[in-house]
Amino acid sequence: MMSSPPLVVLLQLAERARGVTTVEELLFVIVNETHALVSYRQAVLWNGDGKVVALSGIPVLDPQVPFILWLQRLYSQLRQAPIEAPLQLEGHAAPDGLQEGWEEWLPEHALAIALKVGDKKLGWLFLARELPFELAEIELLNYLAGAYGHAWMCHLGRVKQAWWHQPIPRRKKLLFFILFGLILFWRVPLTLLAPAEIVPIQPEVVRAPMDGVVLRFHVQPNDPIQVGQPLFDLDDTTLKSRLEVAEKSFTISESEYKITSQLALQDPRSKTQLAILAGRAEEKQLEADGLRDLLARSRVKASQSGIALFSDPQSWIGRPVQTGERILTIAEERQIEVEAWPAAGALIPLPKEASVTLFLNIDPLHPRAAHMRLLSYESTVRPDGTVAHQLRATLQERGDPPLRLGLRGIARIEGERVSLFWWIIRRPVAMVRQWLGW
Repeated sequence: MMSSPPLVVLLQLAERARGVTTVEELLFVIVNETHALVSYRQAVLWNGDGKVVALSGIPVLDPQVPFILWLQRLYSQLRQAPIEAPLQLEGHAAPDGLQEGWEEWLPEHALAIALKVGDKKLGWLFLARELPFELAEIELLNYLAGAYGHAWMCHLGRVKQAWWHQPIPRRKKLLFFILFGLILFWRVPLTLLAPAEIVPIQPEVVRAPMDGVVLRFHVQPNDPIQVGQPLFDLDDTTLKSRLEVAEKSFTISESEYKITSQLALQDPRSKTQLAILAGRAEEKQLEADGLRDLLARSRVKASQSGIALFSDPQSWIGRPVQTGERILTIAEERQIEVEAWPAAGALIPLPKEASVTLFLNIDPLHPRAAHMRLLSYESTVRPDGTVAHQLRATLQERGDPPLRLGLRGIARIEGERVSLFWWIIRRPVAMVRQWLGW
């Protein structure tokens, strides 16, 4: 290429610039292969933002090296220069603060040519060498810069062909904003999520009828229960002993009363003891009857049918219980509903019979629909330490097979309908108000 006439080299370089497939390859051609047309020692290429994008003989640029940083300062002087004609520069005439770096890194003479398309500047090509540039060389480089500018613009246009870079007509912009506004004012329901569980509707809570120790269980967890079926026994050893003593005391009191009543027929003074002995015998009889009642109550029986819900019976045997302490629950297996616990801080306004959707952990792809039946006014502290409101919801469909008691999942509860705009900013606004204390 060096032995070819300058005009041929110029056409070859222009054709080469138009034939590259990437921007990186074009930048390499500009700073390195331009040497075939005009000799120089060093070439620098800035883009329109003033960033060094290519250096002759250097494949990879490090923006933190001193030479690159000095070139950034040099560009601050070039960007104010007119782009109509090439600009010849000399090291001894460089502005203050640039002469020392020029003497260290560049030869004395340089030529700066703006790569442009029309009035749009794409960048600057900077060539430096020891001898001044001749007028013919400047003309050739100026013409070649135009070809480089058009090739660069073509590659930039390819990058901007993506849909997000394409200009949007004014009518489409207006239509977009109208649709966007309509979407923001679209009414959507407020929703919240809460842990939920399948629970019985009206369970029978079986409690300890008196203080005692659990002796044995007659049923196992999840066993079917019938009315009157024994559930568990309390230890009755002490009651039996007390009953035996009470019965013997009653027998003695009754015998004393009979003997005294016979003596009263002959001794009028014995009649005064009859009332006392009768009262004592009646007292012993009441005591014995009370102990019999307690002994009968030591065997607890079911008052409704269902299934038994309680923990391992072995953990109850031998355990002392107090009167009213909960032992087990009897629930009708098909009388079920949803119990959810929405957090107190996330509660939203809920209409009467709000829609509830239950997503069970064992079957999340088949949600169950329900509607709210009850929402507690006050929040309570749950065993996990969270503060929540109790919510009960009636299932709309029982399903087949029926849901089992104790199944857990997540309930989505729908509140009042609001605009999509408010639905989006509601939580951020609440957080900002809490943070600022409004």
